[in-house]
Amino acid sequence: MQFQYNEEQALFKDSLKKFVDDNYAYESRCKLVDSAQGYSEAHWQKLAELGVLGLPFAEEYGGFAGDLPFLTAVAEEFGRGLVVEPFFSTVVLAGQLLASAAPDSIKTELLPKVADGTLKLALAWEERGSRGNPGRTDCTVVDKGDRAILQGEKLAVLGGGSADAMLVTARTDEGKLALLLVNAGVPGLTIKPYALVNGSRGATLSFSDVEATVLQTDALALVQACLDRALIVLCAEALGAMDALMANTLEYSKTRQQFGLPIAAFQALQHRMADMYIACEKTRSLLWAAIQADAQGDCRRAASVLKAEVGSGGRYVGQQAIQLHGGIGMTDELNVGAHFKLLTQIDILCGNRDFHLQRLSDLAEVH
Repeated sequence: MQFQYNEEQALFKDSLKKFVDDNYAYESRCKLVDSAQGYSEAHWQKLAELGVLGLPFAEEYGGFAGDLPFLTAVAEEFGRGLVVEPFFSTVVLAGQLLASAAPDSIKTELLPKVADGTLKLALAWEERGSRGNPGRTDCTVVDKGDRAILQGEKLAVLGGGSADAMLVTARTDEGKLALLLVNAGVPGLTIKPYALVNGSRGATLSFSDVEATVLQTDALALVQACLDRALIVLCAEALGAMDALMANTLEYSKTRQQFGLPIAAFQALQHRMADMYIACEKTRSLLWAAIQADAQGDCRRAASVLKAEVGSGGRYVGQQAIQLHGGIGMTDELNVGAHFKLLTQIDILCGNRDFHLQRLSDLAEVH
């Protein structure tokens, strides 16, 4: 049983920490978020050189065949440093799903380009009525023999504005969930990019008679399994943000003076920080429980438990960090608000706390 990063994973995590420390001073990050692209292409290529973009892929596709703890190690550091490059959308979501669902010819063509940073991907599965459930989709695909025609709309597509190709879910005539590959720029595809609450980028995709390549005609199980593993990585990013808020708040409480004493000396505030620490450690324990469950072949329940805890624990840590910093915690001068925005966004993505509590209830009834 593994409950902490092994030596190789810890070394890799340390190398990512150095990358974040060197390149993600808060002021630099703010400039990236305010730019038209929303991230740095130079940083993206550096991540490719470090091997981050090829982590989960097999060596035959230019990857390193890294297991889930490698991805969570990256996510923790990215959450701590508020990294905005589209790693989660390209590698964790779309890249891993492509690796599990696409035929060898497509994987051989595309995955090496993902690993070397020349191809960005996005997974388009959320819709107005999906609310965390990939099986709920109004997008449709019609098989025309030599081609497939896609109709519909997808919302909150992470990295959709910068993606070179998208994986899209749609309902077939038989009522099954198909998975399709759509190239950016294809006729009939409209992309409306926008900034999300934490400054990263999303997009709404509209499909009108769009030609697509069918990867799978019955892909619900594959998509759900990919989302479950992605949830674990997403929650690792939340843990990185929570740890950063804990560290920043503790440091601030030691230097902020009130009534001639640092505010860390006041017992009521010590109690608050103790509760913040407990929330961080609960999330860390559940993260490793989910990693263990994935290694054993079924992480559905553990992933939902973890996501539900992040929804409440992340919110508590963020709120307390702002309260303990006082008025300045509400401004953009500090990264406290940016971390809280990230935690708020993560709570909503891939099903919020309420969705996953209901999912846990449904799974309990099944068993």
